[in-house]
Amino acid sequence: MVLTLWWIRDKHERFDPVEVYKQWSSMLGLGYHSKSPKKTSNVVIDELDDYEPCTKYLALDWRDNHVNQEDANEDNKERENGNRMNENVYMVDENGNRVDEDGNRVDENAYMLDENGNRVDENGNRVEDDRIVDKDNIVHDVIIDMRSFKANIEGNHDDIEDEGNDYENGDDVGCDLDDFESGSEDENGNVLEAAVRKYRKRMKKSKMVEEVPFYVGQKFNNKKEIRELVTDNAVKTRRQLHILRNESNRFRVVCLGVNPVLVSGGSNSKKDETCGFKSAHESFQEGGASSSTNKSKYQRPTPTCSWKLYLSRKSKLDSWIVKTYHEEHECLQIREVRLYTVSSIAREIEQIVDSNLGIPLRALQDMIQKKHQVQVGLQKIFRAKVMAVNKVHGDYSAQYILLRDYCEELRRSNPGTTVKIDVEREANPGSATRQFRRIYVCFGSMKAGFKMLGREILGLDGCFMKGPFPGQILTAVGVDGNNGIYPVAFAIVESECTSSWTWFLNNLGDDLDLYANSNFTIVSDRQKGVIPAIHNKFPAAEHRHCLRHIHENMKSKWRGNLYKDMLWKAASVTTVPQFNKQMDKIKEQDPSLHKWLQDMPPKHWARSHFSGRSKCDVLLNNLCEVFNKQLVGGRDKPIITCLEYIREYMMRRINVVNKMIAKWGKPLTPTATKAFEQIKNEASQYIVSFNGKDKYQVTGPWNNQHVVNMETRTCSCRKWELTGMPCKHAVAVNWDMVKNCIRVGLPETWVDEAYWTDTWKKVYNNCIDPIYGREMWTSSSCPTTLLPPKHHVQVGRPKKVRKKSVEELSHKINKDGKLTREGVPSKCGICKNYGHNKRTCKGQGSSSLP
Repeated sequence: MVLTLWWIRDKHERFDPVEVYKQWSSMLGLGYHSKSPKKTSNVVIDELDDYEPCTKYLALDWRDNHVNQEDANEDNKERENGNRMNENVYMVDENGNRVDEDGNRVDENAYMLDENGNRVDENGNRVEDDRIVDKDNIVHDVIIDMRSFKANIEGNHDDIEDEGNDYENGDDVGCDLDDFESGSEDENGNVLEAAVRKYRKRMKKSKMVEEVPFYVGQKFNNKKEIRELVTDNAVKTRRQLHILRNESNRFRVVCLGVNPVLVSGGSNSKKDETCGFKSAHESFQEGGASSSTNKSKYQRPTPTCSWKLYLSRKSKLDSWIVKTYHEEHECLQIREVRLYTVSSIAREIEQIVDSNLGIPLRALQDMIQKKHQVQVGLQKIFRAKVMAVNKVHGDYSAQYILLRDYCEELRRSNPGTTVKIDVEREANPGSATRQFRRIYVCFGSMKAGFKMLGREILGLDGCFMKGPFPGQILTAVGVDGNNGIYPVAFAIVESECTSSWTWFLNNLGDDLDLYANSNFTIVSDRQKGVIPAIHNKFPAAEHRHCLRHIHENMKSKWRGNLYKDMLWKAASVTTVPQFNKQMDKIKEQDPSLHKWLQDMPPKHWARSHFSGRSKCDVLLNNLCEVFNKQLVGGRDKPIITCLEYIREYMMRRINVVNKMIAKWGKPLTPTATKAFEQIKNEASQYIVSFNGKDKYQVTGPWNNQHVVNMETRTCSCRKWELTGMPCKHAVAVNWDMVKNCIRVGLPETWVDEAYWTDTWKKVYNNCIDPIYGREMWTSSSCPTTLLPPKHHVQVGRPKKVRKKSVEELSHKINKDGKLTREGVPSKCGICKNYGHNKRTCKGQGSSSLP
């Protein structure tokens, strides 16, 4: 297809076909090359001189028929004979490529033109040309940027007329591109539509799009994208851009920056107060104040800068198109950009807040000011950070609506998982909403892993939620063969009371197949809600009280290391006679403490009264304390984010443990191996005597003598029974049996299977699977919608730091070997009064101690 450009001009007007070609090639996207105006092979330029002077116009003539092959051959012969002909006519094949007489394709880049119009090769060397050139009269032309070209098309011109009414000068340079997307069958419309489409495609590939955010003909799918780009441009250029028109089909932005205007006059002139500058926004405010008497009349702000942007669309189904864009500013840069709002700052710092939630406000403020050189207040930074946190972690109230969908996703991704939601009682059964109360989660893999542990012990504890909806996180944690925590289940409840603990234990018993007569062990603090719940639900269970919490309660009357050591010795001995001796010592020291300890049954806090069914002799509830410490980062998040934080921690922990298992090659777990090596070292000091049947007498230093029964696999010290690991007396018996040619195997074979590496590996083969993102969650079939729980605002500032005990506060007294002066009133060195020092002395205070 060949395009002929007919230029009808005055006879006396200078005509340059190369410049016409350059302009139209750039406008129509025909691949114009600045050094080779003849690169594109489908344009023919002709010149008509015989027309009378008239209005200049361009006529486009598309010819579907290609150049006749015979005519092209005759033209080539004439060229060889030196006859003048139009060099823009040549032979082309069916695909529009330039070919020679034999039909071979000719390289279109065989030569190029330099700035003076001389023909040069690829290396820039001049090529001999037989054309006549007037070197004394070379026409120099300025470079025209055709990216913001203008085209007038018949159609709706309401936008253009209204555009002229907005400004006094009315000299907008733009184009109305509505018909480009209309799909009209008009010939010229198809040409220009294709031209703009090629131009838009070329601009997207160009590097200039990164420097110039807008260009005429640019398309946008929605207004939000336009606003964000305008805001980014305002911040980047530090200009006072103003959205003048924001309608359903029209969007206009102007610049209200300050124009530099020189003002004459002396230093006493009032005009000097503005230093010769006045902003359009100030003039707009002045106009608004003067027109306050006539409120019905609205005055638009008068733009003082030539920068402007105008977009429109024909209907709500069409895309937004840039019709007018002037990118040059005539105003000064500023440091306070009004379009840099809280939402814009939040969008910018969203990733920073996501990676570092605790970043200080001052750090964010300093980063923004250095990056954009704009001034932002600290209060605006605070509001932006809150908005970014809500967007990253979700809104606290909105997440309750999605909670049922999240539960469905947990059940789908992790088969066998139990998720239960409890709601408040609703007076109206037909109500479409329910108020959230509690949620319980127990993953199927953790159920199976706990049953493989071989250590029937669970630690129960609770920790506070932080945020606008306070509550408690209840946890149930087991212990693995490496003495590591093994989280089993968790729940978020309204408070740590008997009702919530009973609900939690009912769900936990159903998942772990625990019944009222089940023989297993529970470790907890002495919280008043958990004790009756355990007694009612599992009366046959062994309930241990955390010794640390007992000591915390004891310190209110009996402080000091003396009482602490006496309590620990009484609780840590493994036999009843040893326990009675330690209690007698406590009675001799302080009978009131002895009576206070006797009120608590020793089966709850003394090893000498523990059973050996749990294969664990822990006295502290460190299982839950360690787990609660890991949840600190998620306790101040919204509910779904908090649940996800716990799930992801458990998933990652299993992965880390599996890496440890892969590197470990010994028969016992690392912790069990270390403990058993210590036992074997101590066993070498003992002497064994056999009774000839199944009992051995083991005698050691300090009159330490015990009896080992090999038939029941027990020792009189009860350590083998309590822990499942042979004590030093049993190891000594093993060595004696081997010495007497009795095949019993290594001492490690007597260790309970709970400490074996194979058991450890089987437990952690049960993994928690990841879940999909929110957009892929299955909607819950429940007809009701969850609402946030009941909440009562507490008086004062919410507490985020745990209240420290007396013991913890006592460590503050000694700082670097020096007694602290905390709590001691200061005395001024000038007026000798108390309550201040000499730096703040104003004679205040009193001469006596307060």
